[in-house]
Amino acid sequence: MQDEANIVKQYEEANVSGRIEILIKYYPNFIRLVEGYEQSLSFIIKEEKAYKHRQAKGELGVRVQTSGMSDPTAREAIDNIMIMDAIRAGDLSSIIRDLDEEVSRQHEAEVATLQNMKEDYSVLQSTFYYLDPDAADTFVKYLECGRKTEKLAYDLDIKPEALKMQMCRTKKTIIEQTAGILNRKYQYQFGGDESCHTEE
Repeated sequence: MQDEANIVKQYEEANVSGRIEILIKYYPNFIRLVEGYEQSLSFIIKEEKAYKHRQAKGELGVRVQTSGMSDPTAREAIDNIMIMDAIRAGDLSSIIRDLDEEVSRQHEAEVATLQNMKEDYSVLQSTFYYLDPDAADTFVKYLECGRKTEKLAYDLDIKPEALKMQMCRTKKTIIEQTAGILNRKYQYQFGGDESCHTEE
């Protein structure tokens, strides 16, 4: 799998089983990665809009609409907030209408993927309720330590082999429950049910 910088592209191109593996692999930092991408995307859109504004201003006879606000710093701050709010809400229609069609489509696809990533993360977390509290707590610790069983087994005073078997069973349950929900969510997007792999 590629590095974390390409996680949104990875997610967009993955099927259901691939998305679940990404959720599990990056679980400890998943929401931070999504939020970081949202922030980066807001910077990109801001610069693209500024470029289009300069382009239009440079064309003779084209009057560029402004907000009427005399303070450019305040206007920029408001623009930044509006762009970020639109990205988080998953609706760029009011923000990117002045951008080129191809660029707009790309950003809309990115935002749709980001929305799916946040929703699917919540789905994964909700499946922890299918476990008893101790098993759920151990599985979260397992994910947070990078799925390494040696140190966790020592901390929990469990034999590493026993913990590894326990985590395999738990992971299988989590994947099956998450897959059941995401298959229903994505069945029309992917053109039918996706079979999720449950192997380690």
